[in-house]
Amino acid sequence: MASMALQLPTALPPWPHHLDYGVLLLVAALFLATILAHRYWRGQIRAEDRAAATALDAERALGRYREAFRQLPAPAAFVDRATGLVMEAAPGWTAAELPAPGEPLFQGDPELEAAWRTILPPGAEPRPSVPLRIRGRAFRAQPLEGASLGVVLVLPQ
Repeated sequence: MASMALQLPTALPPWPHHLDYGVLLLVAALFLATILAHRYWRGQIRAEDRAAATALDAERALGRYREAFRQLPAPAAFVDRATGLVMEAAPGWTAAELPAPGEPLFQGDPELEAAWRTILPPGAEPRPSVPLRIRGRAFRAQPLEGASLGVVLVLPQ
């Protein structure tokens, strides 16, 4: 019997099909899209981290100012401009027996209410402080701007 040795080709046969450039372009486009999506995703994460850090810094600063206001010995209060309700008061305000938080500043006092109504509306320029007489004591009302728009700081004159 003849030897039945298996003969393997020594060279690869020629590629039977031509290279499809459309498929190659699609693969390259998907690869590029993946890279761009990854960069966008990383940018979003960095932006969210910066926003969270900024919010945390603002919260810390607000906490420090709030704590300082709550220890203020002078009679001072934050009052809503539209309603005249005392929103927050310093200990000196409550010690002077002025309207407590949640109560209207001008409790039946028409002169004080008329003076309160002279405070300029938000956005009016310039913003001078308005003199007020609350229970016989002289105060000044300073309208706040920015994030505190619509809030009036009432301080002793």
